[in-house]
Amino acid sequence: MSMQPERWPQPSQEITAAVLAMYRGRRAPLPVVIRDELGELFADEQFAVGFGVRGRPR
Repeated sequence: MSMQPERWPQPSQEITAAVLAMYRGRRAPLPVVIRDELGELFADEQFAVGFGVRGRPR
C-alpha cells in the first residue's frame, strides 16, 4: 500500500446547507460537530514516512 498525502476534504456548499437546515435549532450529529470544531487532527504528511513510494518499507 502506498500513501499519497491528501488535504482534509471540505464538504460542498450544498451538503453544508442541507445539514444546517436539517438540524436547525438543535445540535448537529457528533461527527459534524467534531469536524467543525476540531478540524483535521492528524495530517497525512505525519504518517508518510511509514510508507514507501510503492508500499511499506521492508
